[in-house]
Amino acid sequence: MSLDRAALQQRLLESFRIEARERLIVLADGLAGWQEAASDRELIESVFREVHSLKGAARAVGLQPLEQLCHAWENLLGAVRNEELQLTATSLELCRQALKVAQKLSTAQTLEAEELPLLVEALEAAGRGETVRLRETAPARTQQATDSSMVRVSAKNLDTLLFHGEALLQHKLEAQAVSQGLREHALTFDAQRNRNFIGQHSWKQLRDELESLSLQNSDTLQGLFDYLDWSQGQFDQLHFEAINLDKAGRRLAQGLSQLSDAHAEDMLAVLLLPVGTLTEGIPAMVQDLARQAGKRVELQMRSAGLQVDKRILDELRTPLTHLLRNAIDHGIEAPEQREAFGKTPVGQLQIELHQESADWFLLSVRDDGNGIDIPQLKARAIGSGLLNEAEAAQLNDSEARKLVFASGLSTASMITDLSGRGLGMAIVQDTVERIGGRVELESISGQGTCFRLYLPLSLSAFRAVIVRNAERLFAIPALAVERCLRLPPDAVRMLENRPSLVWEERVLPVWPLADILALGSVEPGAGELTLLLLHVRGERFVLLVDELLGDQEITVKSLGLQLQKVRNLMGATVLGDGRLVPILEPVDLFQSALTTNTSSFCRQEDEGSTVRAQRLLIAEDSFTSRGLLKAILEAAGYQVATANDGLEAWNALKQEKYDLLVSDVEMPRMDGFTLTDRIRADRELAQLPVILVTALESPEDRAKGLEAGANAYLVKSGFAQDNLLDAIRRLI
Repeated sequence: MSLDRAALQQRLLESFRIEARERLIVLADGLAGWQEAASDRELIESVFREVHSLKGAARAVGLQPLEQLCHAWENLLGAVRNEELQLTATSLELCRQALKVAQKLSTAQTLEAEELPLLVEALEAAGRGETVRLRETAPARTQQATDSSMVRVSAKNLDTLLFHGEALLQHKLEAQAVSQGLREHALTFDAQRNRNFIGQHSWKQLRDELESLSLQNSDTLQGLFDYLDWSQGQFDQLHFEAINLDKAGRRLAQGLSQLSDAHAEDMLAVLLLPVGTLTEGIPAMVQDLARQAGKRVELQMRSAGLQVDKRILDELRTPLTHLLRNAIDHGIEAPEQREAFGKTPVGQLQIELHQESADWFLLSVRDDGNGIDIPQLKARAIGSGLLNEAEAAQLNDSEARKLVFASGLSTASMITDLSGRGLGMAIVQDTVERIGGRVELESISGQGTCFRLYLPLSLSAFRAVIVRNAERLFAIPALAVERCLRLPPDAVRMLENRPSLVWEERVLPVWPLADILALGSVEPGAGELTLLLLHVRGERFVLLVDELLGDQEITVKSLGLQLQKVRNLMGATVLGDGRLVPILEPVDLFQSALTTNTSSFCRQEDEGSTVRAQRLLIAEDSFTSRGLLKAILEAAGYQVATANDGLEAWNALKQEKYDLLVSDVEMPRMDGFTLTDRIRADRELAQLPVILVTALESPEDRAKGLEAGANAYLVKSGFAQDNLLDAIRRLI
């Protein structure tokens, strides 16, 4: 079936008008709070981002006049944001005029003949710091909606409906529990009725014998029988009422269940849309971007037949636009460059959407361009003041690639209408994390870049891991939890004065959840440790909790406006038994953990340990080798000190007590052979075990080391971690 481009364009325009109206309201509120020479960096950043996003949305639907206006507006705002210009009364008025014209353009109102060109020219001149003469503009007219077949519901009202639906679900569960209780209550009458039935024959015999008894005894028994008859009547009445309550409870529970299920199904129908609606209009937009950039691009789109929460799809439109613009402008090379690199002249751009699990789906954007230029990215970070040269030099490639998400950092050589402002990737990461997802980046120089967005299918419900810590329950989004581990206490070691776990040949920091949330000191358990391995923003870290209660699907309840920005919390949920459980925000947890200086795990280890850890000294002039040896030995449970050469090691040995020395041979000021000679000649240190670890592997060097008095001689070229640890264990 052929694509109805007119209908598609109309749908895109309708979606754009809704988005534009919301963004223009935010801009109006933001500009209303601006004053001349304003210094609120957060407000300036917010206004700048809204204009940037509005420009991208206008481009997606082909509204070039609005795109042109926003681009010029960006230039002025960018200069203020970068502190190249001061916010003056003139620039403020230009921003307000730009807002009015943008309102007209977004609602298809007619402009005066020269209104747009003159305003664009004035904005660009003001952005260059030139003097501008203001021109009066007519106020924007409002446009009433004429489509009576559609009703627009605000996100706030929709959240209220969802909240009521979740409350209805909770009442359904409570009604089912009450119904079950009434059923059990009604059944308890049966046993007593059976006893009464069995005793009726005996009672009848006693009644028959009343006449043979004395008058006094007869009156007493008659009163007792009268009371029993009344009690039996009351019993039968209560039983009858219990049966009726049981029936009413079941009808109520069934009715609430049907109502709740129908409401949930209807809300699902309102919220869920085919994931393909996210990519409507994308092919045309990609070709337009490619033509403007002078490049040739072939777009491939693969999507499964899954349905996703409309609110998530709406949030993803802007990030997807930024990812595609980034791939075309930064990633894919021009045709002649691609041919010079041995590639086809047409670049390959791929969008893939598929379901990862019952609650999550994956959106990936891949290109076969030149990849991320790490040296250039570091240079830009240094130039922008984000890093100094020493910090940049310490970053490995994986860490350096994360710099693309820093706000205001771009590798573009100049600002164009496509990119260069350094906001796009920051918007992508912020948006994805705000809706509970995560972003992963993979890039190979000369081969391309891939962004993977892991996202929930619904904003109102997802899967979470439930844990108990300090007698409290918490929920952690399952997407952030990579593994759940139960390990012996000695699996967590102290490395660089921080609890750490060596897992899959990587050293991961361990933080007790009680410390991050400031829940107070918690007594350690005697059994195995319960650990959660979390993956956040490309970083892995470990949470220590008291107990893992399992995973389950939960519904998310907002904390309300007053608690909207509480650190470490993204919402709350109600479990089936009625308990309210806070949902933790993984990104905030990681950031809070980085600022946690003390560890209750350390205190527990220190207070509970009665055995002194053995102390080792490393003498090594190479920073890399020294760090490697220190990490290996600390991971094995030893306390380790280091010295930069033989003389420094000798002074350390004379001042403090050590159980063993690991030393290099070739070092400045005093080599390892000389250091070993001195140790053996010293009365107090003569018995200290010494292991020489060196690159000198000739038989003569080995003999010289043994003659000096070394207990072991390990060659670095054939050095293995186990050999060193085994030698240490044999010597101390």
